Amino acid sequence: MYTKLNILGMGLKKCFNPKAVTGELGSLSTKDYLLLAILLASQVVAFFLSATFDSMSILSLIVGIVTIVNLILVNRGRLTNFTFGIVATVFWLIVAVRSHLVGDVFSQSYYLVMQFIGIYAWQKDMLKTHGSEVTPKNMTLGKIILAILGFAIIYGLVLFTSHHLGGQQIVLDATLLPLAIVSQLLMTYGYRSQWVGWILIDFINVIIWFNAWQSTGNSVFGMFILQVAMLVNAFYGAYLWFTKDASSDTKTIPVTK
Repeated sequence: MYTKLNILGMGLKKCFNPKAVTGELGSLSTKDYLLLAILLASQVVAFFLSATFDSMSILSLIVGIVTIVNLILVNRGRLTNFTFGIVATVFWLIVAVRSHLVGDVFSQSYYLVMQFIGIYAWQKDMLKTHGSEVTPKNMTLGKIILAILGFAIIYGLVLFTSHHLGGQQIVLDATLLPLAIVSQLLMTYGYRSQWVGWILIDFINVIIWFNAWQSTGNSVFGMFILQVAMLVNAFYGAYLWFTKDASSDTKTIPVTK
């Protein structure tokens, strides 16, 4: 019988084990690698097209590359997605602070905490199923209603806070935290419905970062392209989670100790 600390420790050990990380990256499908290559290329091209090689552009490039790898692993339900998720949220938090996006700052802070909760929850699920991918689950009507109510309450609180803190684009920006809380919780516990939230978040982020690009210049152009890439990936991830057999893996992942 494993304790909660044992399960978290096992998950952290795997997430920060280079052999485990490379093993899961090396076991993706051809479609995954193709999408990964396209999305990574879009980040590099956007970086050079911006012609603005300042600290914000470099941070945006780092965030883009790490986030895309994280998302591809989430698509397949792989535990080591959290390795890249931790790195991505730290850098994204820095970009959001420097761009004065209050809702995004709250969202990324929440994401960072949830990475560690997610490691525990996914590791626990994999111990139960003896699988190498998290098991997709369906939501009950009661949980759907609870999620909608939670979103409405948190949205009102964030909108009020953002207004008093002088945030930018507050009506759109304030949607990010409640959507992030709901979607990340669903992702943490392996619910398919998480992808509805991610698609909405990515669509809103496309608008927000497009406006930020127009107002602040090419230094955040890479972040705008990242949002477009994430939106494309969200549809692909939704397709995989809603159609895949919960008991099947793409390939056999090497066991690491």
